[in-house]
Amino acid sequence: MSGAGEVTTDFAGEERAFRIRLGEIRKIESKCETGIGEVCRRLARAVYVQNAAKGGDMLSALATGVEIHADDVRAPVYEGLVGGGMSSAEATKLVRAEVDERGMRGLLDNAAVALLVLIGSQDAPPGEPQAGESPATPPNLSTSETSTASEPRSA
Repeated sequence: MSGAGEVTTDFAGEERAFRIRLGEIRKIESKCETGIGEVCRRLARAVYVQNAAKGGDMLSALATGVEIHADDVRAPVYEGLVGGGMSSAEATKLVRAEVDERGMRGLLDNAAVALLVLIGSQDAPPGEPQAGESPATPPNLSTSETSTASEPRSA
């Protein structure tokens, strides 16, 4: 983790940068039709069950009641790649190959990546990208903007 809401991890056979800020979180929530906390909870359960089932019976582990939706995995990975600076077309191509075309195995294999992408976002700088601003570049805050933003307003 870089400390700027960016995480680098292996995806599709290469180390890739992922970044999630508020704008990406809103897109993920919309796609998943639930809050980001619920998406993280479902991913965490799926990853936990998958780790607990290593060397065991995955079917029995899944029968414990883990609920995971396809977009719980797909949306954070896609939005994280785009937020990390990848073009939408390239991110779509990678997600299709690594998640969509592999079905349930693609979802399970990439649940940990999706969770890591979301957890890595906890250090993201505040704010959303503005129109025309690269989602991979944080907004430029001068020291005067930062200092005046924290001063109380007078009535």
